[in-house]
Amino acid sequence: MKIIIVGATSGIGKSIAEHYISKNHTVGITGRRTEKLSEIKSNSTNTEIYAAFMDVANTEESRMGLAALVEQMGGCDVLIINAGVGFPKATYEQEMQVVDINARGFMALANWGFEYFKTQKKGHLVGISSVAATRSSPYAPEYHATKAFMSSYLQGLRYRSAKWYKNIHVTDIRPGFVETAMTEENKTMFWVATPQKAARQIAEAIESKKAVAYVTKRYVLIAWLMKLMPDWIYTKVM
Repeated sequence: MKIIIVGATSGIGKSIAEHYISKNHTVGITGRRTEKLSEIKSNSTNTEIYAAFMDVANTEESRMGLAALVEQMGGCDVLIINAGVGFPKATYEQEMQVVDINARGFMALANWGFEYFKTQKKGHLVGISSVAATRSSPYAPEYHATKAFMSSYLQGLRYRSAKWYKNIHVTDIRPGFVETAMTEENKTMFWVATPQKAARQIAEAIESKKAVAYVTKRYVLIAWLMKLMPDWIYTKVM
C-alpha cells in the first residue's frame, strides 16, 4: 500500500509514518523541517520512503508538491493530512497562522486528494482533526474553530463519496491529548497517550475504514459530555 503523511516530522505524524514504515509499506512523508524527514529515512531499513518539503500555509505550492510526490511514488492509496498548529493564548497573528494552516492549508490538500482519488476511482482520505472540533473554548477559540471546520469538511466529502464515489473512503480522526510539543507544557492534562499508541489506533481506524474515530478510544466519552453539557456548566469547567 502507498501512504502519504502530510506533517510527519514530529508527534502523531511521525509516529504514523514510523508505524507504516515498519510494516514495509511505501510511505511518503512531508514537512517543513527537512532534517527531520531525513532522520526518519535514515533510521529505517525500508527503502520505499519518499520525503518532500511542504509548507501547507502556501496552498498552491503544497498542492503542486503533493502532486509531484504522488507521481514520484507511482500513486497513492491513503492520504493522511496531519499538519496543524496551535498556540496558548494566541495573538492575532498567531490566530491567523492557525487558520492558514489548519483550515485553508488542510482544505487545499483535502480537495486535491479527493479529486485525485476520483481519477483513480478509489482511495482513502484521512484528516487528523481533534476532539476540540466538538465544542469551542475560551482559551483557543481559533484552534477549536479550525478543527470543527476540518471535521465538517471531511463529513461533506464523506457524504459526497457515499452519494457518487463509493470506493473513496473518508475518515475523521479526532485525537484527545497526545504527547506532542503542543501539550508538553501543560502538566494538568489527563488521559495523555503516547504518539505510538495514537498511531496504532489511527492505523486500526484507517484499516477499518471508520467514518469518525476518537484517539484514544475513551475520548468518545469526553466528546459526548462536551456536547451535552449546558453552557453555564461548560463555562465553569473550562
